[in-house]
Amino acid sequence: MANNLKIVAIANPISGLHLAPLKWPRLLNYIGKKADDVITWWTESPGHAEILAARARREGYERVVIVGGDGTLFEVINGLWWEQKGKLPSIGAVPFGTGCDYVRNFNIGHNLFENTITALGESVVPIDAGICNLHSLDGKPQKRIFVNVLGFGFDGNVIERFKRHRIKIKGKIPYLFSIIKEIGNAKYYKLKGIINESYIKTDILFLVIGLGRYFGAGMMITPNASPHANRFQVVWSQEVKRMEVLALLSLVYFGKHIRFPKIHTRFAKEVQVNTDPSAYIEAEGELIGRTPIAVEIFPSAFNFAAIKTS
Repeated sequence: MANNLKIVAIANPISGLHLAPLKWPRLLNYIGKKADDVITWWTESPGHAEILAARARREGYERVVIVGGDGTLFEVINGLWWEQKGKLPSIGAVPFGTGCDYVRNFNIGHNLFENTITALGESVVPIDAGICNLHSLDGKPQKRIFVNVLGFGFDGNVIERFKRHRIKIKGKIPYLFSIIKEIGNAKYYKLKGIINESYIKTDILFLVIGLGRYFGAGMMITPNASPHANRFQVVWSQEVKRMEVLALLSLVYFGKHIRFPKIHTRFAKEVQVNTDPSAYIEAEGELIGRTPIAVEIFPSAFNFAAIKTS
């Protein structure tokens, strides 16, 4: 355990079905003396984790531990990255949220106690990030960073529906409910742009850009992606029938959808695309804007607390 690290935990009190305020102090108490110096800052509203993360970098914290889900992770990495003052801290994660898909890419232990030990520990691995130029939901140009999966089209529409009709059930069920509802409303987009200097023009149902393998509470959407590979896996679907969408849904949990004839995949370090009509964009399960979008790889952007594997 990293006894000498200056550590702050940024914790989302509504994560884990509002149980984080009960469970997180207990976890620190179980660890005992080695966790005595860990400071916890609780978020108070959407976007607050980003503000707290920027503060953590300015104040010289060496490790920021995310206590929550992928949405909290997204806010924290953006707060850390775009803050100019101070040294960039390493990050750890204790998964309390609904999906918690990013941590599935790493060995951080088998339960919350082990996850916490890892998040406070010395072992770190470098992780890549994607830097995005896009338009926010109100149409203003903005830059954002992500470390797991970004998607638009069907996926963005599912997240928009999920956010509007959030069901307070942990795990896959709320996301699956949103998918099923969206199937009946499936929209197709005319896509054109550049993937790794190769021009692309096609009609799509969705396009995702992955550094991690999972989204949607365990769907292996980009099965050959890696947080350390210095490249994205890009996966997109041409027009498919509604029943084919259901078939794809059963395959995506095992990463076998990429064998489907209308699914295409490519590795890339740069993606610049637009759609007609403009499509919702989501990253780490959060709506972040609309197309057009330009994304480029930033290798070894952060150090992430995880157990190294050979």
